[in-house]
Amino acid sequence: MVLKKRFYFFIFIFALNLQISAQNTSLNKNVNYYYESALNFDSSFHYTVKPYKQDSYKNIKVNEIVTDNSVLNKVLNNNLIDLGNEKFNLCINPIINSVIYNDFSRKQFFGDYKAGISFQSSYKDKLFVSSEFFTAQSAFPSFYDNLIDDSKIVPHYGKFLRNNNSDLLYYSWTGDLTYQANNNISFSVGRGKNFLGNGYRSLFLSDNSNAYPYLKTEVDIWKIKYLWMITKLSDVRISDGANPLILYDKAVFTHYFSINITKRINFDFFETVITNPFDSEGRRISYDAVYFNPVIFYRPTEFYKGSSDNSMMGLGLNIRFGKSSFLYSQFILDDLVISSLKDGSGWWGNKFGIQTGVKIYNLFKVHGLFVRGEMNFVRPYTYSHGEAYISTGIANLNYGNFRQESAHPFGANFAEGIAVVRYVKGRFSGKLRINLIKKGEDTDTISYGGDIYKSYYLRPSNYGITFLQGTLTDYQIFDIGVSYLLNPKYNLMFQAGFYYRRRTNEFITEENQIFYIGFSGNIFNSLLD
Repeated sequence: MVLKKRFYFFIFIFALNLQISAQNTSLNKNVNYYYESALNFDSSFHYTVKPYKQDSYKNIKVNEIVTDNSVLNKVLNNNLIDLGNEKFNLCINPIINSVIYNDFSRKQFFGDYKAGISFQSSYKDKLFVSSEFFTAQSAFPSFYDNLIDDSKIVPHYGKFLRNNNSDLLYYSWTGDLTYQANNNISFSVGRGKNFLGNGYRSLFLSDNSNAYPYLKTEVDIWKIKYLWMITKLSDVRISDGANPLILYDKAVFTHYFSINITKRINFDFFETVITNPFDSEGRRISYDAVYFNPVIFYRPTEFYKGSSDNSMMGLGLNIRFGKSSFLYSQFILDDLVISSLKDGSGWWGNKFGIQTGVKIYNLFKVHGLFVRGEMNFVRPYTYSHGEAYISTGIANLNYGNFRQESAHPFGANFAEGIAVVRYVKGRFSGKLRINLIKKGEDTDTISYGGDIYKSYYLRPSNYGITFLQGTLTDYQIFDIGVSYLLNPKYNLMFQAGFYYRRRTNEFITEENQIFYIGFSGNIFNSLLD
C-alpha cells in the first residue's frame, strides 16, 4: 500500500511539472564532447551560456548507424516515440542508468540504478516544453557516504526518500517551458540547472548542486547575449529533533552579459545577489522590489541600501585561436580592498577567485582529439556569509543550495589543477582526467574559510588570514575510461573505467580504487569529483 501511494505521488508530481529542456541540451560534460567540436563558433554564438539551445545542434549528427532493421534503427538512431508535423513535434525517450562499481581498496560493491522518462515537445518553433523524471536506488563510495551522513543530501540531487541499508531511494525531476517571442528574446520558466563559463568548472554558476526553480529571460541582439534569471534555492538546517531537515528559501537574482567583441574575443560580466525574505528578528517580509530590475547593478545597490544580503560580481575573458582552440578565464569578486592586499595585512574580507584555462579541439589536426588544462584558485570565505535568524532557526545567505556549492564543488580556500584528454572516434570515446587539489579544511568549530556553510563570523581573526590556512589537505583524482554512445537521441552510452581518489592530510589518509561498468543515460552531471 505504501509503495502504491508513493507511485501515485510520483505520477502526480510528474504531471504537475510537464509544463516545465526540449529547447536545451544536456549539461553533462561527457555528452558535450560529441557535439561541441562541431559547433559553429561564429561572432553571434555565446558558448559560455549553457545549456545550449537545441538550434545550436540541429545540423550536427553523430554517426548514424545504417541498418535495414527497423528495431535496430529505433534502438541505435531514433527517439523511442517521435510524433509531429510541420507545426508540432513530440519526442518521448527513456532515462536508463545501470552502473556497477567495485571499490578494490575497500572490497565494496555498489550500484547506481535510475529509470525514468523524458518528454520533449515544440510548437511552431515558438513554444518549447520538456520534462525529465526518474526514480533511483543508489549506493555510493565511502567518501560520498560521509557527505550524505553529514548533510542528509544526495550530491547533485537533494533529499532522499529512504535509506535502505546502504542504498538510498530518491527521485529527480526537471523541466522547462520556453517561449521564443521573436528571434531575439525568449522567456523560460522551469526547474533545472544552468552553467555559466567555458571551463570544466565555473566560478560563477555550475551544475554541481540540486536542480532549482527559475525564471529566465535571454536576449540575443547583434553580438550581445543578456541573461536575467531569478532562482529559488532551498537550504537545510540540520537538526537533532524529529525533523532532521528544516528547509529555508533563498532568492538569487542574476545578471549575465556576454559580448563577442570580435570573432575571437568574448567578454562576460556576471553579478548575483542572494537574499532572504526575513528581517533580523525572524519576521517574514517581502523581497526588495529593487532586485527585480533586470538591468540594475546589484553590488552598488546592496551597498547603498546597507543590506546584509550577499552579492558578488565576476568578469570573464575568452579568446579563440584558430577554429576551435580557446583560452578562457573567470574572476569572481565577493569582496576586495586593494590597500589591504598591498600592505600584506591578510585582511579576511579579501574574498575572490580566479580561473584560467585552455581547451583545444582536434589537437594536431586529429579529428576528435580534445585536451584541456585548467587552474582554479579561490580565497578563504569566498561565497560564504554570516548568519541571519529566521523563524525556523539560523539561515545562511551563502552561495549554496541543498548543502551543496552553487559554483565550485570545493567551495573556497583551495587551489586546483585539471587536465583532460579525450578522443572521440565515431561513437567510441576514451578519456583521461586528472584533478589535483590543495585545500585548507576545518577540523573544529573555527571557520578557516573553506566551508561556505560555516558563518564567516567564526573566523579566527580579522587579519593574518592566509591562503590554504587550516588543515592543508591534498586530493588526487584520476579517472580513465572508454565509452560507446548507443543512442545519441537520449545520450545512452555503455561505459567502463577506473576511478582513483586519494585524500591526505596530517590526520588521515583515504584511498579509493574503483572500477565501474554499465549503461548510463548521461542526462545529468553525476561526476564523483
